[in-house]
Amino acid sequence: MSRPRWPWQSRNRPLYRPLSRRYALGLSSVTLSLLLLSGMSEMYFGYRESLARIEAVQEALAEGAAREIQTYLGVIDAGLRDAAKMPWGRQDFGLAQRREEFYRLMQLVPAITDLQVVDRAGRELLATSKHAPDRIESGLLLDEASLAGVSAEEGIRRGRTFFRDGYLPTMRMAAHDGQGAIVATVDLRLLGEVVARFRAGEGGLAYIVDAQGLLIAHPQATQVLSRMDLSRSEAVSQARANLADRPELSRGLSTHDFQGRPVITTAAAVPGTGWIVFMEQQRSEALKPAWATLSRTLLLMALGVVAALIAGIAFARRMAAPIVALRQATARIAAGDLDSPLELHRQDEIEDLAQDFNRMSARLRDLYASLEAKVAERTSQLSDARDVLAARADELSQLKDEAERANAAKTRFLAAASHDLRQPMHSISLLLGVLQSRLGSPEHLALADKIQSSVATMENLFGNLLDISKLDAGAVQAHVEDVDLGWLLHRLEQTWAPQAAEKRLRLSVRACRFVVKGDAVLLERIAGNLVANAIRYTRRGGVLVGCRRRGNCVELQVWDSGPGIEPRYQEAIFEEFFRIEAPGTGQEKGLGLGLSIVQRCAHILGYRLTVSSRVGRGSVFRLDMPLSTSSLPSPRASPRLAAHRQVLEGRFIVVVDDEAMNAQALVDALNASGCHVVAAGSCEAVLSELQAHLRVPDLIVTDFQLGAGRDGFEVIHRLRQHYDDDIAALVVTASSDAGLQARAAAAGARLLHKPIGLQRLLEAVQESLASTAAP
Repeated sequence: MSRPRWPWQSRNRPLYRPLSRRYALGLSSVTLSLLLLSGMSEMYFGYRESLARIEAVQEALAEGAAREIQTYLGVIDAGLRDAAKMPWGRQDFGLAQRREEFYRLMQLVPAITDLQVVDRAGRELLATSKHAPDRIESGLLLDEASLAGVSAEEGIRRGRTFFRDGYLPTMRMAAHDGQGAIVATVDLRLLGEVVARFRAGEGGLAYIVDAQGLLIAHPQATQVLSRMDLSRSEAVSQARANLADRPELSRGLSTHDFQGRPVITTAAAVPGTGWIVFMEQQRSEALKPAWATLSRTLLLMALGVVAALIAGIAFARRMAAPIVALRQATARIAAGDLDSPLELHRQDEIEDLAQDFNRMSARLRDLYASLEAKVAERTSQLSDARDVLAARADELSQLKDEAERANAAKTRFLAAASHDLRQPMHSISLLLGVLQSRLGSPEHLALADKIQSSVATMENLFGNLLDISKLDAGAVQAHVEDVDLGWLLHRLEQTWAPQAAEKRLRLSVRACRFVVKGDAVLLERIAGNLVANAIRYTRRGGVLVGCRRRGNCVELQVWDSGPGIEPRYQEAIFEEFFRIEAPGTGQEKGLGLGLSIVQRCAHILGYRLTVSSRVGRGSVFRLDMPLSTSSLPSPRASPRLAAHRQVLEGRFIVVVDDEAMNAQALVDALNASGCHVVAAGSCEAVLSELQAHLRVPDLIVTDFQLGAGRDGFEVIHRLRQHYDDDIAALVVTASSDAGLQARAAAAGARLLHKPIGLQRLLEAVQESLASTAAP
């Protein structure tokens, strides 16, 4: 039977683990952990206790051996002291009596093999030996080196251990008798019999090492006869280090015996000799009982683990069975079966849970029945509400369509109105420029300047309307190229310096030589609107324009000393038709479109535009532009109006415009600069006029829309084809078509948007002629 899947369960859920298995694993893990912890603790402490018992036994044996050796040496010391105390200076105690006493002493102490009497000068007076003839008053000098380095104890001096005849461990002892000394030579081989009686277990043994690290006593005599030097051995080094802190005993050393087997060693010092008694036992033999105990403990642990697993599984199954029954009942309810009660007879809390579950199932049946009735009622209500919402949605859709049509109509109206209004404004601007060049009276020039200011204001309003209409229609596209900011700022200063001077403001433009990536037309529009806005709202002080490099970007900054912008308005100023009233600033009434155009153009170019302001102190607008990696282009020439006539004198220019007033304004403006102009309203008419001229035109200035489906690009193409020459061309239009810039670039012509002032027209004409003349 497959396990049911709940609606909210994911098919990629982790591996299913039954509750009984989890209980079994949990109980077994806890029991196993406790058994392991108990067993390991028992094994550890059992091992430590066994090791402590072994060390205690070795300690007792080592101390017993050290005491017996000390007693053995004490007997020799006592014999020497008794012999030294006799009144040898009296006449009845001569050398013969000494010989008899020495024989008696050697019989009492078998370890003494030689006895000598020396005077204060160290000369031998008497010598008795078990292995050599006696000597009387031989006068031989005693070897003091054999007694050097050993301190005196109760009048007894003990010398260093040496090997007599090269293999017998021997030691000399001396006792002072008032006139000289009695020197005894002691055979240390008998110490082997002493240590042989002390054994720890079957394989344990004891041995003695003197102060020089030489082995002087061992149960196996051959070990001593080999003159083993143990001064650098592991056991001796550790024992001496430990005895330095505890002089009498060093226990529990883990070392190796002479055959390299691991042993447990205890060392005890023999007082007054510098000797060390070592008691060692092989580790395997010493810990054999402990390992047996550990093995039994491991076996019991294994049995306990198996028993714990069995008990855990049985207990887990018993605990999980009612829960599994609950799960199956829950699955039936989830499948819609609410009529199957759960039967459990356990006499405990789980049975109570089953009864609660049955009550919950009965309650769900009741709720399900009432819910179906409510669902039917709500379904009817929702159906009615849906019909109402559908009607409202249709109504809203119609209203939305009407709003979109109204917005589109507004956009078309603004575009058409701005186009039609720019035609006469274009003529007025050109004719006003010609008029200013012909006036000589200061009064007339001042009046013309005022007219020019009003015309410029109207041009700005129409320009904003046209820009907004193009932006709303989505007709503005960026043509990214390298833009020389130095040239742009120079044009900005020339354009807006007169308006700033009229309001007696300082317009400071900091020159720079940065090249950025952008659209020259859109960038000039952005900068011009920012400067115009700053001049409009500034009453006193000035406007500062400059650039700063910020990493891979250039930041264009426009500062003013105007009234500032309150924080609540710093986002609203970029909305269409929003204006902040600032009395006393002397600004013209605008449409509130300048900053909106700035923001939308910056968005098209991907630039970041920010504003910072302090009320009463002024504002600063910042525009971040990407820095170009191209080399800096050569500065563009911007000739003054006074120099146009000298440059354009005698140039032959063709003007084509179907608006007679615009055509006449262009002719007057160009004639005023010394140009020879031929004008007509169509391509056919201008070709007819040119029949009377044998000269090839230097420049074609044409309107874009010429009527009858004709345009200025067709005029340029036909005139170039007629003369078979690449004549410079300039297209002037009031249209907002986004594709005109690309068509002009493809035709090799410059594009200007109406209205155009006289200064800008003459600059464009000169630049077009210069680009054609350049190689």
